Amino acid sequence: MKKGVGYLVCVTLLSTTMLATMLATTSVLAEETIDTTTNTTMNKQTIMSTYTEEQTKSSTVTEEDQVNEEVQTTIVNGEQVTVEPPVKEGQAEAEATEAPKEELQEGGSSLYARSAIQSSVQTFPMYRLFNPYSGEHFYTRDTGERDKLRKIGWNYEGVGWQAPTTGAPVYRLYNRYNGEHFYTLNAKERDNITKYGWKYEGIGWYSYTGTNGIPVSRLYSKRVNWHHYTLDEKEKNVISKQGWNYEGVGWYAVGNGQQTNDDYKFLGVKNYNQYALGAPSGCEGASLLQALQYKGKITNWSLTQFLNTIPKSTNGNPNTGFVGSPFVENSWTYSAIYPAPLTTWGQKYGNVQNISGSSMNILLNEVKSGNPVVAWVTINFQPIRWGNWNFGVAANNNHAVTLDGYNKGSNQVHVSDPISGSYWLSRTTFENIYNARKYAVVVK
Repeated sequence: MKKGVGYLVCVTLLSTTMLATMLATTSVLAEETIDTTTNTTMNKQTIMSTYTEEQTKSSTVTEEDQVNEEVQTTIVNGEQVTVEPPVKEGQAEAEATEAPKEELQEGGSSLYARSAIQSSVQTFPMYRLFNPYSGEHFYTRDTGERDKLRKIGWNYEGVGWQAPTTGAPVYRLYNRYNGEHFYTLNAKERDNITKYGWKYEGIGWYSYTGTNGIPVSRLYSKRVNWHHYTLDEKEKNVISKQGWNYEGVGWYAVGNGQQTNDDYKFLGVKNYNQYALGAPSGCEGASLLQALQYKGKITNWSLTQFLNTIPKSTNGNPNTGFVGSPFVENSWTYSAIYPAPLTTWGQKYGNVQNISGSSMNILLNEVKSGNPVVAWVTINFQPIRWGNWNFGVAANNNHAVTLDGYNKGSNQVHVSDPISGSYWLSRTTFENIYNARKYAVVVK
């Protein structure tokens, strides 16, 4: 019985010892396992972090490479230009931008709007010139002086008014400090300003002293320290709102003048709005119809009727006809027609000629002769954006207008725009956009 008990105790002690040993061993192994797991986890985190950084760097480089690969350039008219994807702009751009409209500056037809007074009084014409560098208007009855000033850069604006050969003398003075010429009927005023450095140059012309004389207004701008003279009430009112002070009647004329076609011309062709008339892509057709109707052709046709006769391209190239429909607009169709097929189309109705490649001066000479010009520009004269289309590089923001006027004295031209209406704008703005392609068609 004692042996049995001893055996049991021995087994129990052995089991306890083995259990302790096993627990200790398990504890060590567990610690090693935890350390190993921790190290493995840390190693994995380190590796992933390094991988992520490398991937980020790699991704950044790839994006830059893609950007570089996407920027394409080509040569257009001898100049290197950036080429964008082929996306045809339309009404969205027209609404997001504004046409560069300007008020007609001095030198326009408003200066000579009234009819001449019928009179038996002998007269001579007073020539009006404009200095584009100083802004001065100058008046003279001497044709030799007129022509000399034209040769050195003055713009001739035509006959300002008709002056009598006799009457009250109008004195002419010159300020050598600012280059201004001053004119006055008042001998006392003449004598007074000569004391301040003005040079008296004699009698410039005569003021009419009879009945029904036409008053020539005298105005002064303190801002520019300059005088201006005009017989046009509208011009007087306009510049008075711009800060010019009306000083009264300078003198009286016998009759109105007449503008010169050399420096001013305004045809006033009709204007069609392509969006209002349901032709969002019909700018070229609208511009052509405006010009044809000015010349008295198909005057009873509507824009829709005219566009229904437009020749269509069979290969998606605007050089062979209109691409798509002028009554539909989308970004993936190059809805347009270029000068050659437009000319062929126009010749069915009038004397239409392709004058593409012409300089700006040639276009203005056509307008001077009474011939409106269809010119390819951009929507609201925004900077041209080139796209790489299946037929070649073309202006994504293509547009066409009718050129129908100019005013050289203020460096302005007039257009009838199927998107933004009829307006004056800077000749420089027009010319810069036009020169990118020099596409033009004239209606004679």
